[in-house]
Amino acid sequence: MATATATMNNGMMTVPGNAGAVSAPPALAPNGSMALTSQGADAPGTGLSTWQTLGISDNFNKMINQPSVRRVLPLIVMLAVMVLFGLTYAWMSTTPYRPVMPGLQEADQQAAFESLKTSDFKPKIDPATGQLTVPSDRFHEARIFLAAQGLPKAGATGLDGLKDQSSMTTSQFMEQVKVNAAMEQELARSIMQIGSVQSARVHLATPKQSVFVRDRTPPKASVVLAPYPGRAVSASQVQAIVHLVSSSVPYLTPDHVTVVDNVGKLMTESATEQKLGLTSAQEQHKQQMEEVLRNRIMQILTPMVGEANVRSQVNLSLDFTQTESTTEDFDNRDKGPRTRSEVLAEDRAAVRAAEGIPGALANTPPPTPTTTTSTQVDPTKGQSESNNTLSSRSTRNFELDRTVRHVRSASGGIRKVSVAVIVNERPAPPPANGAAAEPNAPKSIPFTPQEIEQMQQVVRGVVGFDQARGDNVSVVPARFEAPAPLETIPWYIENKVQSALTSALIAISFIVFMLIVVRPIMRSITMAKAMAEEEKAKAAAMADGELSAEDMRMIQIGEGESLEEIKAKLKPKKSSISIDMLDTANTYDDKVALIRMLVAEDSGRVANVLKGMIKVS
Repeated sequence: MATATATMNNGMMTVPGNAGAVSAPPALAPNGSMALTSQGADAPGTGLSTWQTLGISDNFNKMINQPSVRRVLPLIVMLAVMVLFGLTYAWMSTTPYRPVMPGLQEADQQAAFESLKTSDFKPKIDPATGQLTVPSDRFHEARIFLAAQGLPKAGATGLDGLKDQSSMTTSQFMEQVKVNAAMEQELARSIMQIGSVQSARVHLATPKQSVFVRDRTPPKASVVLAPYPGRAVSASQVQAIVHLVSSSVPYLTPDHVTVVDNVGKLMTESATEQKLGLTSAQEQHKQQMEEVLRNRIMQILTPMVGEANVRSQVNLSLDFTQTESTTEDFDNRDKGPRTRSEVLAEDRAAVRAAEGIPGALANTPPPTPTTTTSTQVDPTKGQSESNNTLSSRSTRNFELDRTVRHVRSASGGIRKVSVAVIVNERPAPPPANGAAAEPNAPKSIPFTPQEIEQMQQVVRGVVGFDQARGDNVSVVPARFEAPAPLETIPWYIENKVQSALTSALIAISFIVFMLIVVRPIMRSITMAKAMAEEEKAKAAAMADGELSAEDMRMIQIGEGESLEEIKAKLKPKKSSISIDMLDTANTYDDKVALIRMLVAEDSGRVANVLKGMIKVS
């Protein structure tokens, strides 16, 4: 017979399979349990085996099988499941954090951390970057709060920093360096006011100016820009920055300002710098004119062939040569010369000889003049002329019509126009109702030469075609290929779908856990309770002498015996030893003696009782 273990309230013991007498009392184990091994008839001995201590699993099963534990076990399991899934959900739905103010100084970062912690913003220090982070949903609120607290407390920069740096011992060189640094900071702050610029640095090279204009060295400046991620600084903004810097520094021209982005790309081009023969302004003018002509072609051909059935490109060859000429013309009206002024001049010279007696009388004063009404002068009176000279000359100035013209021709004239137009062929009409489509039928209908010529004439009129200039216009029909489908973001990558999938996964995991873990535990508890009630019913039935179904199957009906006769034989007789006698027994030996007497009197009943108590391991 197989070895079986019987569990009792005061221990565990093993009874021989032949229901014989027990030879020795069981001994208590250290943990309060008893073990007794039953052996078959052919075993070498029928004595009691050594006591064995139960394992951890057996003790756990004993604790679980207690009625009080069984009553509260469902609540404990449910509470543990709820706590487990609560922790899982909290781990999976962690609040995202965002740097509140990147680039804070250590002192300002500590002050900001303490302020945010006091106001229950739950700030954290990112261990990877060392930046101060707050929950994303309170990011803007945290920035406003720190601004109200006066954080970050940056030191005075720009021209404000010069107020507290005055000193009598400062040299002129150091003063100039400080002024340059203040100007650089002020310009950087002004440039950062542009929406697409995240940060900027300005470097000024201002040499000492000479009092002589021809010996002056022009200053220069360089600007380093860092745009916001995903944004770009346009060409107009670059020009605005160049003019801002050049207007803020004396003697600084826009050509001496260089702007570079944070990846080392030069963003400024000099107005006189030639790039493939064209300046940036000339190239922009060329592109604008080509775009205008292209739009005109699209607007004139779209009603004819459809919006998506025409493609055009225009190439202009412009003449940016500038010519200056000065012309001076005389007598354009053919009126001949005119006298503007005339000068006449006459010279007369005479030689006079001395007269009179030399001596004292020659020095006498002249006589008293007499008054006369005659105004005629005698030129020979008192003189004698020996020689007379007479000369005359005249000068005439003539004037002619004179015209001076200074001509400067405009640049950017069109030298040649080249236009290429592709028109999509018309789709073939569908087959008639009920008619089968031909497998080799054309899918499109080409344009006729007359239609192509009409389109070409229309395009020539739009772009201002000039044969003498060498212009070229081409209109070609072709069949357009179907556009490739646009790549779209899969629906399962979107944030809303990902959040919904996460929640659904948590719910499914909870349901699966309840079905796989909790439900079997609850079922085992209820089944154990039902089995216990069934065992109690069987024990009560066997106490009345009834046979179990298993006993009925094991009974073999002999020859000439009926089932009722066998039941009558197996029906136990009323025992003369009652339960009260076991309770009144004082010593252990008395109880063992009573049990031996009970086994000897009604061994079948004792065997049935023990069989109901035995669980085959």
